[in-house]
Order: sequence, then structure tokens, then C-alpha cells
Amino acid sequence: MLIDAGWPREALLITVVRDKKGEGHAVLTVKSDKGEFVLDNQNEDVVAWTDTGYRFVKRQSQTDPNAWVSLGDSRPAVATASSR
Repeated sequence: MLIDAGWPREALLITVVRDKKGEGHAVLTVKSDKGEFVLDNQNEDVVAWTDTGYRFVKRQSQTDPNAWVSLGDSRPAVATASSR
């Protein structure tokens, strides 16, 4: 819908975060001339990325949507299953 409304794909980046409980979550970061904002299905409001309370892990590259850019949280993901 945002692309259909005229937003460039390069401004709409899927971003991996850790929420306040430390759990992984995906949000959409929207880059604009007014800053970077987060659209999140866990929050009805569009908020500045600095106001989310999230730790930002990685997001899509602006130049290549198939590449991911690290954003600083290098902690390994929590294992949810293991084989014996």
C-alpha cells in the first residue's frame, strides 16, 4: 500500500528487533526526510525508531532488499528447539 501510495521501496525496510522481553520481532522501518519511523503490528501508533524501546538487530539493505545490514545487537538468537 505504501509503494502504491508513492513511497520508494528503498525507504521501506523490514527490520529485525528484540522487544522489551528480549524476543525477536519484525517491524517496518520507514525512512523519510523527517527521520526514521517504525510501523509495528504491536503498536497502533507510528513512532520514531528511538521511541520504540526496541533493540535493533538488522534490517534490509536500502540498495539490495535481499541483503541484510547489521545494526549492532550481536547477541545470538535464543534457541527454540534442539535435536537429540
